[in-house]
Formats: sequence, structure tokens, C-alpha cells
Amino acid sequence: MSRINISVSLILLFIVTLLFLFVNKITTPRVLSAEELLMNGFYSLNVPKEFSEFSMLSSNDKVIDKSFLLNKWTLVYFGYTQCPSECPVTLSASRQLYALLRNRGYDLFNHQLLLVTIDPERDTPDSVNKYAQAFDDNFHGARPTRPALLSLASQLDVMVTEPKSNHQGHHTDAHLENHMNNLILINPDGKYVGFFRPSFEPERMSIVYQSVTSQASR
Repeated sequence: MSRINISVSLILLFIVTLLFLFVNKITTPRVLSAEELLMNGFYSLNVPKEFSEFSMLSSNDKVIDKSFLLNKWTLVYFGYTQCPSECPVTLSASRQLYALLRNRGYDLFNHQLLLVTIDPERDTPDSVNKYAQAFDDNFHGARPTRPALLSLASQLDVMVTEPKSNHQGHHTDAHLENHMNNLILINPDGKYVGFFRPSFEPERMSIVYQSVTSQASR
């Protein structure tokens, strides 16, 4: 091979390398610091937190337990099907988050959202799952027993209160009002790593989500 051909080959190799590095830089999510994450509405735990085993039901008597979270990034949201505003707003923002990620070519194969009802006295496993999946196919819903709900919520820093009865013995809805509206993020090891706080802005959420999930997989 002549010197000219060698020189041309080296120049082409150099150009291809520069293009690869440029494309890689603009497509690789930037790793955000804890302060930047907080500024964008995400509180990151210093150390991922273990939580105990749990069990709840979804459609067709499907059991949702801790194994459901393994090998996937999971957003966990505590809400209920009759929620007038906060729940549909949060789930809509989560749907927009997933849409943004899909449009950017982000593989959501191992990403999901789990809606845990805080109204197990009225929501059924089927109704809460259908409610969740009406927003996105990657969303799932489940109904725990009241004790299981209180246990899981407390471990994920979500305040859930017991229903109170009125003078006629019927449950009131006071315990459902102003419920905590955080989106909990669980890593593929089944550990609690942090949470998104409202108000939810899908564009900012997507930057945070890509930073957290991409950094952990490197």
C-alpha cells in the first residue's frame, strides 16, 4: 500500500473516530449530581434501601411480589381508581415520560410502573390493573391487603392512613384525601433508590430518569 493510501486511510479512521465520539457524547445521558437531581425534582438515597417481601393481587389472580421488581426499573405509585385529580395527573405525567424516552430510542423493555391502590376496601385487583394499563401497556396495578399496604408504604416513605368509620359504621374517605404523591423508583435489584416529587414535569423527569438508570448500568 502506498504512503498516500495509508495517509488517506488514517485520515478516514480519524474522522470516523471523531464522529463516533461525538455521537456517543450527544446520545449518552449526562450523569447528574445529587444536587442536580434534587433541583430537577428527584431525591436520591445515599444508599439503596432494602425493603421486606410483600404480596398483592393483580388481574386474573396474578400475584405481585418482590420478584416482580427484579431485573427491571420500576416506578411505584400509591393511588386509587376513584382519585379525582392527583392520580390521573401523576399517571399521565408518567405516560408522557415513557413516551419521551421511547421517542429518544430508550429501550423500555425492562422498565415498568406499578400502581398500588391505597383503597383496597373498594378497589379490586382487576379494576386497579385496568386503570393503570389504560395509561400505558408497561403500567400494572395491584391490590394489597390493608396490613400489607401499610407495611410496604412505610418502608418506601409513603404515608398511608387507616380508614375511619362514621357513626353509622361506614368507612369515610378522609384517609384518601391529600395522599402522598411521590413516584418511588426501585432498581433491578429490588432496592428503593429514590423518588420523584410533584409537580411532575415529564421533560425534566426524563433527564433525571435516564441519568439514574443509565449510570447504574455502567
